[in-house]
Amino acid sequence: MSTRPGQEAETIAVECARLGPMIQFGSVRGFEWNRFTLPVADLPPALEGLRLLHLSDLHTRNFWDHGLDDLIAAVQSNPPDLICFTGDFVDSKRDHRPALVHVSRLMTSLPSRLGTYSILGNHDGDLLGATVASWNITPVDHRRVKLQSAGATVELIGLPGVERYDLDMAWVRGIGPKEPGTLRIVLSHFPDLLLRTKMLQPDVYLTGHTHGGQICFHRNWPLVRHDALPRHLCSGVHRYGGTVLVVNRGMGFSSALQLRMNCPAEVVEIRVTRMAVA
Repeated sequence: MSTRPGQEAETIAVECARLGPMIQFGSVRGFEWNRFTLPVADLPPALEGLRLLHLSDLHTRNFWDHGLDDLIAAVQSNPPDLICFTGDFVDSKRDHRPALVHVSRLMTSLPSRLGTYSILGNHDGDLLGATVASWNITPVDHRRVKLQSAGATVELIGLPGVERYDLDMAWVRGIGPKEPGTLRIVLSHFPDLLLRTKMLQPDVYLTGHTHGGQICFHRNWPLVRHDALPRHLCSGVHRYGGTVLVVNRGMGFSSALQLRMNCPAEVVEIRVTRMAVA
């Protein structure tokens, strides 16, 4: 993982069991479930095969999207070890209350062995933070949390996502290097915060916000990306800046015209394995 910011990133092969539809309108039915394997040096044997589900950008409104029933059924039939959510539970920045019953319905229906951990996004607002905890979710905004699994450690670092300027760089610098035998995961709503926090050197950097562009000329070529990273990093899984960057296209729509074109909603599943020694 020697690629530095400013250099070309390496795209990581992702298994897509089913391509999503070219057009999604008003519902995320047919969303993609994309999987890849994350090799980690010195991974403790207890974390071999750990399954992590990455969700982002629901942009929930005042109705239930029946496309989410398929997500619930899939997770309940084969629960992951860990679920990480990288912001934008709701769409409305002015009044999130009509969406809350639907967000609660989804998030309380997704089981996992180690729990669900989340940060807020720029649509959520700071006031939503207290509600998130009532959904059996642990908020990790501006927090560092260590989970224990059979004696091994999974470290989660949550960057604030309501505003980019909320990031406290003194706090980031104070975290220090990853401890041996630890899987380090950073949750960030904004992909380009990777450039400011590269000293954390996480094994994987989970992010969203861009929706993959939501409307693309063709796959992976967005019209708008709302981010400072290069256009080709608007979605997908890449080795970049010494880490594995995962930019989730999200499970919602970020405009009044609830349309996705050449950019289907997605869930990302990560399986962790020990990196082979050369």
